[in-house]
Amino acid sequence: MSDPSFHERIAGEWRERAPELADWTMRRLVNRTDVWGRYLKKRHRTNTAGEKNNAITAPFRNERGKVFLGCSSLEKHFKAKDGGGVLGLHSSGSDGSSRWFAIDIDLHDDDDLSVTREGNFVAARGWWEQLVEMGFDPLFIDSNGRGGYHIWVIFEHPMDSKTVRKFAEQLVSNFDVRGLDAPPDLFPGNYRYGSYGSWLRMPGRHHTHDHFSRVWNDELWDEDNRWLEGHDAIDRILRTRPASLELCERAELERRRKTVCLDFDGVIHSYQSGWKGETVIPDPPIHRVDQAIRRLREHFRVVVYSARCRSDEGMMA
Repeated sequence: MSDPSFHERIAGEWRERAPELADWTMRRLVNRTDVWGRYLKKRHRTNTAGEKNNAITAPFRNERGKVFLGCSSLEKHFKAKDGGGVLGLHSSGSDGSSRWFAIDIDLHDDDDLSVTREGNFVAARGWWEQLVEMGFDPLFIDSNGRGGYHIWVIFEHPMDSKTVRKFAEQLVSNFDVRGLDAPPDLFPGNYRYGSYGSWLRMPGRHHTHDHFSRVWNDELWDEDNRWLEGHDAIDRILRTRPASLELCERAELERRRKTVCLDFDGVIHSYQSGWKGETVIPDPPIHRVDQAIRRLREHFRVVVYSARCRSDEGMMA
């Protein structure tokens, strides 16, 4: 049995660090603020028809576009005293970008003899080690204390969700070699424009069990303290090193850039002479416009649009 006094001490340490955890989460993990996951209190998880539902997508439909996820809500997650305050984050933004990816190796049914805590741990640690060898700084988290594990990789810049998903699928494609009967759940899911996509529970309190996330200790000198808890676990989370663009490019992940659209006439060139036809551009470029576009392209996808493009000749002018 777990020690109630120990559990309350750990819970107090997560509550104490809630403001800095919320700030870090907003900067590093939140892909979108218009929707998020929220677990229901245990007494609300079964409706009058006997149907069970652990969680919902928040906020309620009539509040979307009016209520947004902020640091105050994230703080409540880290201070949660029961499952009703536990939140999850969507793994893709509305623009198809992801600030992170995660592997969810779960164990829901202790009666399923084909899946064991030990087997899950061996597979999870194998993928964690593989990611470390590639240069990433993955968080290896004991998510429920019962054989479920999450591995998070955080990016310095939002990356294209589709390429992130492809990378994650390739990484876990050897699940059978690692002793699992099926591949683990992956985040982001298969991104589809216009959908909210999948969400994953944040580190912190479990939504059902009296368990707070433990983090694997990657300090080789401390073999006797392999799972970090409370302040030690939080310190490890906060010092996670985001993957650089260079590392992501080596892993064939593509950066998701926002698009800047520029008109041609009067923006790229002066247009002082007015319209002379689709293929005639009599005026010079705006002073230093080439340098401005070059700087924009360092951070954005630049698209030039013009009425000239209605014909092939105009596009080539």
